[in-house]
Amino acid sequence: MRARSLQQWVAKTHPGTVETRQWQALEESSPLDRFGVHLYNWIQRHWPILHHGYFSFLEKASLHRHSLRPKARLRYREVLDDFQPDVLISVHAHLNHAYFAEAKACLEKEIPCYTCCGEMHGGYGFSRHWVNPKANGFFAATQECAQAAQELGLAAEKTFVSGFLLNPSFFAEKPNRRDLRASLFPDLQETPLVLLGTGANGANQHEKILRALARRSKSPGVVALCGKNEKTLQRLKTLIPRLHPLKVYPMGYQKDLQPLLHAADLAFIRPGTGTTCEAIMSGCPVLFNGLGGIMPQEGITLKFFRKRGINTPQTRSIRDTAAQIDYLLYSKEGTSLLDNTRRAFADLAKNQNPEALINRILP
Repeated sequence: MRARSLQQWVAKTHPGTVETRQWQALEESSPLDRFGVHLYNWIQRHWPILHHGYFSFLEKASLHRHSLRPKARLRYREVLDDFQPDVLISVHAHLNHAYFAEAKACLEKEIPCYTCCGEMHGGYGFSRHWVNPKANGFFAATQECAQAAQELGLAAEKTFVSGFLLNPSFFAEKPNRRDLRASLFPDLQETPLVLLGTGANGANQHEKILRALARRSKSPGVVALCGKNEKTLQRLKTLIPRLHPLKVYPMGYQKDLQPLLHAADLAFIRPGTGTTCEAIMSGCPVLFNGLGGIMPQEGITLKFFRKRGINTPQTRSIRDTAAQIDYLLYSKEGTSLLDNTRRAFADLAKNQNPEALINRILP
């Protein structure tokens, strides 16, 4: 997501003059790295709490810190030789050491290497592999992230707080929320709207959550994002009549979530940095999906809100999820909490400017 956003900002700030290429190094370089990505995704889908063990292993193993495996090195050199980049930017924790060194070794020119980190806080869950003191610069999403990088040995003069790296639509002037809702969901003028997020541990829970919501006395409108999970999308479409009076809108992959997040009263999402930052910039309060446990990287997102005094509730069961949605949308205390969250998110969204990041890397 951050890589796509970088490309969009470069196209916006340097139209027609700078060529970009996105390469998913781990998935496209070697079978072992590809297996590691699939294992990560399997854990996230089925039992997120297991990722504590996987995270600890990767922190100690340092698989990409000192050197690349032969197949990965060969494939990487092919990509570098073909594209001949002038700048290298990493948006992943495990691409900031050996991948930087290999690029500097095989290209016949001096190439600056930068890290763009989307994590929101330091501590357990912030990978030490994000930080390479030899990098030319480290762009942090938050001040807390920048501080974490410096504590791991990064020089202060190489550390920049660049804010959330999202696609440009999240920074454009937003339409009136009520008018947007009317255009997207004309039959939900006075009905609260909940957005069920997708992601690796999202769509596979939608049916259970919708059934639990349908058993309660209140009936909000619910957008169920299914991503590229066509099986879940078709299943929910056939389920709609049995969920009445709950109004359900199953949707496949959405290229831009900004309109939906801006229109919604509440988003039920995992506490990953990507969708969380999108919700902040859209002013959409969140109920965090803790089903199956919280992963280490998700834990530092929760820590960010806790340290800032922002109340972002989370749930650990389907039953509790339905009860929390009911409480937040229909009780006086719940709606007050959502109003407070909107104000807090509006403060966080101020002075966010990814364009400054691009202009620093590509003056």
